[in-house]
Amino acid sequence: MSTVTPADFEKEIKSAVLKNIYYIYGKDSGRVSSLSELVRRKYLGKNYTASDYSRIDGKSFSVSEFCDTAEVYPMFTDYNFIEVNDLNAEELNAEEMKLLMKTIDAIPEQTVILVSITGFDVKAGKKTPGAKNKKIIDAAAKYGTVTEADLRKPSEMYRMIMELASSFGSSINRQNAEKLAALCLGDTLRVENEIHKLSSFAYGEEITETMIDEMVSAGIDTTAFALAAAVTSFNAPLALKILDDLFMQRAEGVMIISALSSAFIDLYRAGTAMSAGVRENDVAAHFGYKGREFVVRNAFRDAKRTNIKHLRKCLAILEEADLSCKSTRLDQRTLIEKSIVQMLASGSRE
Repeated sequence: MSTVTPADFEKEIKSAVLKNIYYIYGKDSGRVSSLSELVRRKYLGKNYTASDYSRIDGKSFSVSEFCDTAEVYPMFTDYNFIEVNDLNAEELNAEEMKLLMKTIDAIPEQTVILVSITGFDVKAGKKTPGAKNKKIIDAAAKYGTVTEADLRKPSEMYRMIMELASSFGSSINRQNAEKLAALCLGDTLRVENEIHKLSSFAYGEEITETMIDEMVSAGIDTTAFALAAAVTSFNAPLALKILDDLFMQRAEGVMIISALSSAFIDLYRAGTAMSAGVRENDVAAHFGYKGREFVVRNAFRDAKRTNIKHLRKCLAILEEADLSCKSTRLDQRTLIEKSIVQMLASGSRE
């Protein structure tokens, strides 16, 4: 079976090895897109146009039409290249799955199929993909190549960021490149957008830490974890200031609660793991933190400031806040501020 890392995938695409099917997915949608572009260029050439291949939207996917397209013999190109973006096999019925698998099991020699997933999480937040998507992935690995583009650590992205800055006519040192990667949570697409903006501002000069601080907003997930850390350290002024910053960024109340809940789940996992003598690496491996190990590391650090009982209460308060935001017309900011105060108070009583 050919399931490879993104780095090995790039090496394979640059080699003379030819495959009939590729399946690319992962949390780093920007990298999924860039890897997909490498596949297109390999089979269609650098100067390909939209008319040189068939692109199918998974949201309006017709299995019968796809199977018919796979049988077409190319007239003006070397390959009958088909890209299916955001194919969610979980939405197909048994007959459709049977027909799709039959086509994948017998892909014509002249046909190349690229399945790229950029619009949804194949794993749906779990360790493995759903049964039907996994069936497609396993078949793709059997007859072609599969790769999962997970979010990368800052230490794995700094070279790419430095090269990207150079291509835009500016420069950035390693420390600031890693800082930018951390702020963007390892998301390639966001990194590319930010470095383009920063390079334009630097206008041929070096991108400095000050520029990053002033021009790059931390993602809501990063800010939510900082808010959770402020709550667990019982720093009320800082917690309310961070919340104020989130609303200044026009973040929706439901999204803030969702991100904050996710941060507290990370903290709760870390707290229970420490009480059971489980190591950071084991938590990262068992709960799908690949490429985001720094989240576990930070959670282990911050969970030491409080206890399991407090974290459990915080999750209960956030659940109630989520229900209130979705079911009442009360001001969302007031609801969340009340929840923050309740979480701080519940910890002080422990």
